[in-house]
Amino acid sequence: MSGEEEDEKDRKEQFDTALEEVLREVEEAEKRDEDKAGGEAGDAVTPNTEAQEQAEED
Repeated sequence: MSGEEEDEKDRKEQFDTALEEVLREVEEAEKRDEDKAGGEAGDAVTPNTEAQEQAEED
């Protein structure tokens, strides 16, 4: 196998690995979005301590 053929093979393997990683991240993000759907508006982080206390009471 020539050096050029090896380079092409390496590029393809890197592309496949990068594509697999992107697809994995997309799947994980979809799962996170599904988990967040069950939350409440009061779960939001806010610097307003009064709003935080009120959300905890609800």
